[in-house]
Amino acid sequence: MQPVFERAWLFISKSSSDVYDDNISSYYSYDDNVPNWQRVKVGDLVIIREDDYLAGWSIVDGLDVMLNQPKAMFRCPRCGSASIRFRKKMSDYRCDNKTCNSDIPESEVIRSFESVTQFRANYALNWNEGVRRISSKEIEPALVSANGQNSIRPLKPEAIGPILEKLSGRSVDLRKDFPPDTIQFLMGGHSEATVRRRRGQRAFRFAMLDRFGERCAFTGVQPPQVLEAAHLYSYAEVGQHYSDAGLLLRRDCHTLFDAKLVTIDPKSYKIEIAPYLEQYATYRGLKDKSLQVEQGFEPSPDYLEIHHREAMAVFNSY
Repeated sequence: MQPVFERAWLFISKSSSDVYDDNISSYYSYDDNVPNWQRVKVGDLVIIREDDYLAGWSIVDGLDVMLNQPKAMFRCPRCGSASIRFRKKMSDYRCDNKTCNSDIPESEVIRSFESVTQFRANYALNWNEGVRRISSKEIEPALVSANGQNSIRPLKPEAIGPILEKLSGRSVDLRKDFPPDTIQFLMGGHSEATVRRRRGQRAFRFAMLDRFGERCAFTGVQPPQVLEAAHLYSYAEVGQHYSDAGLLLRRDCHTLFDAKLVTIDPKSYKIEIAPYLEQYATYRGLKDKSLQVEQGFEPSPDYLEIHHREAMAVFNSY
């Protein structure tokens, strides 16, 4: 695949960070202390890394600028650089300034609030969610430089094709997906979109893929693009993800499962459907079908019992 874009970037986000308000599938936040901040432009291609895995990719369709924003800063007392990082194993900080490289006791770190210009790169318009778990190491050959800890890192446009295809689970032809008129549209303005995601949902889906493979628990092997991680309990009430209390389901099956129109007998692990669904041949075939998961990987019967009991109340309403 020949490069279409002059610039491509790897944006690195940490789910544990409270410094920036990143929404991984919509926008990425940074400020003028971050190396390469001034080089990111509308129309650039970006791949988003969250923690140690690639979350997806998109095209920057807008840049928001916020002047004079307060930010807590940590600086090296030796050289004044903000490029310092905490080392948990050493209980101190390390300055990544190449001319310094000092080890700094925590008590000596300079802490202050400084005024910065904050930026938000918006890319929800063309967001492509990663459908497979891809380690951040797999993108290293496409980095312009293998060294450094920068959160915005330049990529070689000519080297990212295979990564985009593996990440998307499909053939990617940037020249067809983003012809000149589309690029010109992006350069001329942008549309905003808000995508709300449960915190940790992507990691939970990856955990389900690791546990079950690319297989829907109801319908067997499916393209990864249509597989979603389903909870056997109300995530809104619990606020946590449990690997033995989830299933990987095809998107339509997930919707019916959440609506309690399909459930699983906690003793036989066979699928039950609401009487309402028996008029649809697609779902009628699920009735009494065994759960499509390997022995030993069945979800917790305790959680299944809760879902099954709630589903029976829905079934009886039809």
